Amino acid sequence: MESKARASAEEAIRAVGRLDVPLALTCISEAFDADHAVGPLADAIHLACAEIEEEGGVSTATWNTLADAVDSADLLAVVEGSRS
Repeated sequence: MESKARASAEEAIRAVGRLDVPLALTCISEAFDADHAVGPLADAIHLACAEIEEEGGVSTATWNTLADAVDSADLLAVVEGSRS
């Protein structure tokens, strides 16, 4: 994954952890524009954002989906550090 895409993806994950839907969607859009390989992660971020808007938080199952969607140990660490 390109470094700009990785930085934006990391921020999107952190934003999900803070329940900041607008920032999460903006960052994952930037990541996808920079590198389409983040598609599976983008789908998971969109799912998490929908849960935040509907239920006020992110389920364990969706956090697990986010963890499965990342492509590196570094991003996995961001997911695990951001779980609420």
